[in-house]
Amino acid sequence: MPAEETLWEGSPAIKMLALNLATTLLYALALSLVVYLGYQPALHVIAGLSRQAADAVATYEGGFRLAAIAFVLVMVGRRVGGLIWRALALRGHRYRLSNQRLVLESGVLSKTVTEVDIRTVEEVSFHQSFAERLLGIGQITLVSSSPALPAAPGLRRPGRAVGLVGVVDPRAVREKIRDAAYAATGNQVFMRST
Repeated sequence: MPAEETLWEGSPAIKMLALNLATTLLYALALSLVVYLGYQPALHVIAGLSRQAADAVATYEGGFRLAAIAFVLVMVGRRVGGLIWRALALRGHRYRLSNQRLVLESGVLSKTVTEVDIRTVEEVSFHQSFAERLLGIGQITLVSSSPALPAAPGLRRPGRAVGLVGVVDPRAVREKIRDAAYAATGNQVFMRST
């Protein structure tokens, strides 16, 4: 077998989170607007309930305002925190294709390394949603006969699968994997070109 040679290295593109970032910004804007517009009417409703409620609103209005601001900050902060964690998780993924294997590394605080012998690759496909097409990224799925990989439910035939997410130019990367599998198996792999 020839010496191992790296054919491609990559990691998920951070622009994969563009849609999540946009929805988080819209959420923050919408929530802030709803709280801002609903604050005074809510106080009027509460104050109209009874004389004691009206006195409480007049006495603690600063506290109510602070509570409304804190509510918005906590709710938006949760979304932003989730987005940051997701970005860290994406940055924790690394992919390396050689003429002998595909190595997938993942993890933020701990690491998991999955290795696929390129000779066991049976099928390579990629998928792009509309947003992913606009961003030039996609997902690649490898079906392998390797028993070391987790079983993949939903395949047309029994097999094991691994996925690469947020890959820039997924069609070209898919072809590199396909070509490496074809060369490693002595030109015996027959896959559809797409």
